[in-house]
Amino acid sequence: MMTTSYISSLSLWNLPRSASGRLQAEIANATKEIADGRYADVGLAIGGQVGRSLSLRQSAAEIAALKDGNGLTASRINASQANLQQMQKAADARLATLTGLPADQRVAAMAASADDTLATLTGLLNATSNGQSLFSGTNTGASPIRDGAAAAAKTNAVAAFQSAFGFPPSDARTADLTAAQIQGFLEGTVAAQFADPNWGTTWSQASSTAITSRISLTETVTTSVGANETAFRQLAEAALVSSLGMTGLSAEAQAVVSNRAMSLLSKGSAGLVSLQADLGRAQARITDANARLDAQSALVTKEIAGLEAVDPAEAKTRLNAATTQLQMSYSLTAQLQGLSLLKYIS
Repeated sequence: MMTTSYISSLSLWNLPRSASGRLQAEIANATKEIADGRYADVGLAIGGQVGRSLSLRQSAAEIAALKDGNGLTASRINASQANLQQMQKAADARLATLTGLPADQRVAAMAASADDTLATLTGLLNATSNGQSLFSGTNTGASPIRDGAAAAAKTNAVAAFQSAFGFPPSDARTADLTAAQIQGFLEGTVAAQFADPNWGTTWSQASSTAITSRISLTETVTTSVGANETAFRQLAEAALVSSLGMTGLSAEAQAVVSNRAMSLLSKGSAGLVSLQADLGRAQARITDANARLDAQSALVTKEIAGLEAVDPAEAKTRLNAATTQLQMSYSLTAQLQGLSLLKYIS
């Protein structure tokens, strides 16, 4: 017995409408895959390997973060190196000037430029990079040299001189002081201001702990020098000795003063060279680490592409097919909407 199936125009009209949602989703996915070069739904596409994909992407993000951090670290080291070079050039120039002067003119020349020397040294040590102090060690939020440190140190030294000899350094009675007395004062009382704990009380608020930076997946390196280093103390001490202006001393005592300042300048300059070498080695290690990170990044990117990458040509074919089907669906819907029993009767 034959039966007749009834197909209404409403059913025909709704059929292409229900397919349009699926086709629009396919078009959106194909378009996204062409733009991004990877599956629109990675989990659906690669199934059980999605864990491997996530692990690789985490490694890629870590490598990128290390590269960014190395860039900031390199910038800080470059700024530190530039300031160290300025300090060294200033110390060498000052030493060369004093060496070229007659012995009886050195103390006066030292006193004339001492305040400017201290101000320059303080300014270079208090320099910042990206809002962080270069020479504060791990205490990057604070300036390493305290405000007014140089003036306070000079006041302390003058007071100590007065206490030791009964008159200030500018007094004419300094002519009666022996070379041995001046040497004892400079190497004892004055030098003590630049040793711990006086250095931290009067001059420095820097941390003695240097910054250690992670520069690769397995490597760390020291990437800073602090204001508590001996070289900086020696340069500051040389400037303070010069600032006392003991021009009334005997020739022998003046020689002690100038020789002390020149010795400190020489040692401080040598210390700066050593600090620059330390930072130079850190720079070389960062350069090597970046090269390894680039190689690791390329390898990880290749592995990710092997899991997630789509064939652009295949995605384009799917996009064209879905677009064509959707257009046909719209056309059929328009035709079905035009069907009418009244038109048939007429």
